[in-house]
Amino acid sequence: MGLASRASNVQKGRSPPSILDMPTGPSNDASSVRRTSGTAFAQSLADESVALVRSWLARAAELHPKPHPSSERLAGVLKDPKGPAFALGFVDRVARPEDLGVAARNFRELSQDIPGFLSPVLTLLIRLGGFFAPIFPGLVVPIARFALKVLIGHLIIDASEKKLPRSLKRLKKKGDQLNINLLGEAVLGEREADRRLAGVSALIARDDVDYVSVKVSAVSSQLSMWAYDETVSRVVKRLLPLYQQAAATTPPTFINLDMRNLKTSI
Repeated sequence: MGLASRASNVQKGRSPPSILDMPTGPSNDASSVRRTSGTAFAQSLADESVALVRSWLARAAELHPKPHPSSERLAGVLKDPKGPAFALGFVDRVARPEDLGVAARNFRELSQDIPGFLSPVLTLLIRLGGFFAPIFPGLVVPIARFALKVLIGHLIIDASEKKLPRSLKRLKKKGDQLNINLLGEAVLGEREADRRLAGVSALIARDDVDYVSVKVSAVSSQLSMWAYDETVSRVVKRLLPLYQQAAATTPPTFINLDMRNLKTSI
């Protein structure tokens, strides 16, 4: 089992003003005055947000003056419209399956639509690997998985109890705050959903984890918009114990509800 860790160099600053602090003025003010007050507030909120993000970027540049080559490749992934889907598909459909034959067939399918951010050499290697993977799955798939580990190894860590504590300590030593995401996208059955829910719960229970990401589609199977109310009720029952567990930790663990598509934005 693997984890994706997204590091952010957070510099604590003043929180943006609450919407409750918006100036409203007396009820008999002219509408133009109210509009001016609202516009001024919105502008000040935008300015504070921009300043806060710039402080994060400055802190990141201070801690990491020379970007890691893998970070630059990740930036290329995110800039390309096809990049995120390709990267997640590779992790989920090639690196994750236990059956090498399944992984090989998925590799061939992914190799038919390669994002433009990859170099010509990597593009050629992926096309060749995708072609030969179903023929020699025992040879090609392990090589592809090793290549993936080299490319994004600083973002994916082993979730086993033997290796996880050491990995978290190493990633945090420069002051980075880690957003831990248990790898995997949509699940097909309740057994897998239960396993992933238990995995997220185990992360929340750790003293060295204070921020986790959860995808609804990964902890609740068979989401259907045709049964909207029933689906919402089922998802709430799955998520509520996680939030209660997170609120009870010291300090409270932050849960980021990760929305990947319209189905999970319920």
